Amino acid sequence: MKLRSQAITADGFDTNVAEKMPKIRKLEEAFPPPLEEEFLPLKEDRHEPMIEGRPPEKQIEREMIFETPKKTGETEQNLDVLHLIEDLHAQLLASAQTKRALEMDLASYKKTIHRLSQDNQELHDQLETFRKEYHRLKEVQSESDYLQEENTEALEKIKEFQQELKDLRQALNKATQEKEEAFHRIHELEAQMEQNEVVKLKGKLKEREASFFSEESRELQSRLEEALAQNLDLERKYESLKKSFHEVRESLTLLRDSCKANYYNLSENPESLENH
Repeated sequence: MKLRSQAITADGFDTNVAEKMPKIRKLEEAFPPPLEEEFLPLKEDRHEPMIEGRPPEKQIEREMIFETPKKTGETEQNLDVLHLIEDLHAQLLASAQTKRALEMDLASYKKTIHRLSQDNQELHDQLETFRKEYHRLKEVQSESDYLQEENTEALEKIKEFQQELKDLRQALNKATQEKEEAFHRIHELEAQMEQNEVVKLKGKLKEREASFFSEESRELQSRLEEALAQNLDLERKYESLKKSFHEVRESLTLLRDSCKANYYNLSENPESLENH
């Protein structure tokens, strides 16, 4: 197509015809005018003496000599015109073929452009799908980070409650030890004092001890029960957060594997995208 299009000039004519036309003119100019060659003997005849009584055949010959070069020149011009017409006809056929080829190329280019535009639209749709998937994964990641922060805070609170529970148990053990020491002292006092005083003192001590330790025991028991209830509540929250965190992590793992598989499929099969 390039060779065919390069042979066409700006005005639609082939350069071959444009090159042939000056050559035809040169060929026409190369031939000497036939009339002058034929006229030379005529001029010589004019210098010949006129013979009286010669028949008028000489006049007829002269007329034929004058007419012959004219017909020969016209024939050559007609041949040149015919050659030029043939060249122009060949150029017209070549131009028609070139036009037909250009129209076929244009139709092929239009089909290619349409196919490429469809492929571009499909790639744009796939890019939009990947963008939405990326935003969704980003939201899931932010939600996972939030749940992880909540889980960390819950673990810290659980540690604080466990420390408080440990302190309460230490206080209870200390109170029990003080109680045992007090009973030991009472036994020592009972051995030193008389039986009545010991009984009275023992009764008073028991009452006071019962009232004191009962109140303190109730208070410690209530605090212990409250701490245990809070600990159970925190443990339930921790188990729930742990379960949700595992579910989110599994979903993220599945999404990551799916995205990797799609990415590797796209990178390994680029021709499939072009065919689509």
